[in-house]
Amino acid sequence: MSEQTEPALGAEDLRRLREAAAGNDVEPEPGRRGGGLRLNGKGFEDIIFSHWGPNPNKLPAVRSPLADDAAKHRAELAAKLPGERLVIPAGAVRHRTWDTDFLFRTGTAFAHMTGLGRDLEADAALVIDPVVAADGGVGHRAAIFLEPAIDRTNPRFFSDSKHGEFWVGPRPLPADFHIMTGLEIRNMTEFEDALRAGAGPDGIRIRVLRGYDPRIDATVDRVREEVGLGDAAANRGVDAVLEQSSDECRIIKTPRELDEIRRAVVATERGFERVADVLPIARKVKRGERLLEATFTHSCRYEGNGIAFGTNAASGPRATILDYHANDHALRDGDLFLLDAGIELDSLYAADITRTMPVGGRFTPAQRRVYQAVLDASDAAIEAANKPGAVYSDMLHAALESTARSLADMGILPVSVEEALSPDGHQHYRWLYHGTGHHLGLDVHDAYRSRNELYADAPLRPGMAFTLEPGLYFDAADELVPPEYRGIGVRIEDDLIVGEDGVTRLVSTFARTPDEVEAWLAAHEPEDYLPSFLEHEAECA
Repeated sequence: MSEQTEPALGAEDLRRLREAAAGNDVEPEPGRRGGGLRLNGKGFEDIIFSHWGPNPNKLPAVRSPLADDAAKHRAELAAKLPGERLVIPAGAVRHRTWDTDFLFRTGTAFAHMTGLGRDLEADAALVIDPVVAADGGVGHRAAIFLEPAIDRTNPRFFSDSKHGEFWVGPRPLPADFHIMTGLEIRNMTEFEDALRAGAGPDGIRIRVLRGYDPRIDATVDRVREEVGLGDAAANRGVDAVLEQSSDECRIIKTPRELDEIRRAVVATERGFERVADVLPIARKVKRGERLLEATFTHSCRYEGNGIAFGTNAASGPRATILDYHANDHALRDGDLFLLDAGIELDSLYAADITRTMPVGGRFTPAQRRVYQAVLDASDAAIEAANKPGAVYSDMLHAALESTARSLADMGILPVSVEEALSPDGHQHYRWLYHGTGHHLGLDVHDAYRSRNELYADAPLRPGMAFTLEPGLYFDAADELVPPEYRGIGVRIEDDLIVGEDGVTRLVSTFARTPDEVEAWLAAHEPEDYLPSFLEHEAECA
């Protein structure tokens, strides 16, 4: 039987629908204000603007510890695209529902190029302008364009619920941003004129990092079209090159950036310790996965800006799902629990660690074999990274080769190891179907749009920071896998840095072997959870 289609509406049907809709309102009822106050009484107006002392909640501005690094990053980007105007938006606040927004997180490139982080710069933009020096050389200068904070000198400080000081607290003023960055600070009202200055087919080309702020994207598109530089479609490649160039500036980290990544790793490890503390309780509740996710999130919000990405808290067969984020199932003794998580510090530098642990504290023989296979792949990758002339992708190939051999040893690989490793083979990808690492920094998957010669095919160089995350995933319905392995998912992810001596070393080193994992779990109890915060405070004092 052929598929039935909905009959077309006839003239009589349309008439009936028009009659039904004839009385519908086409304008909302005027004067509605929900449950809010009507802030227009004369007495209120007489009292609201006066008798305010200094705001004790406003902290003094200090220079960002990353401001000097940011200056180097701007110089590197300007040197990649000399003679052009580069627009780097901070990003816009994303609407969630009615009067609620998502938490704002500063754009990665903006943070990298200014040294600013957290949530202070929504609707701002960094503009890197080309200049000609007295000797004829081409250089650059930079300024931040922003919407000034609405403090108590502005009548909107009590009425603007998105930006007013009464609602969102004191924000940095232009002079504060200058102290924090060392950059010229200009009002966003000057932004469009600044874009137009000298721009055109015979003058300066404009590039924008798209996707962070629709308003800035639209303004740049309009200006470029009006000055003869073409529309958005004509500049798609131009803007993509800016994104690529910006990412490539983050391949090699400065010493201070590496210190931030190390700090993020330590803070993430503390989050894992707290999860281990709570695990005995999580085993007893209906949504144990969610409790452990919340425990890690709490740790990140306490110690940094928040989680660096959506936490993967997967137990049992859900650990075979690469991007499982529901995290709403009960934990069962005898199952494994996989936690893939990381903190984002206030500076926005991040860590990314995965550990797989037995819910009941002890691995079964089958779980231990799978875990050891994954650990062997990780160790093989680190060994490959430290061979002379190693390039980034050597780690991937070493991990995959080790995985193929382990699958053969377990009797799972349906072909020979040599066939699986051949260009037309890759049968082992069925059980490891993702890359085994990525660069790490301000983005968890940092510098992702860099060219292959600077990323996958690049020699490992001092200042690189990346993760290593091999895994094995045996779906519960996988008939190629012996029954004792079905439903087992294991991933081990660590963070690594290439040192000044050229040696690639683990930064995250806790509980890597099966014995270490079991001993680590045995050393944690719920009573340890709250003292861990006090111990952290004592260390920071």
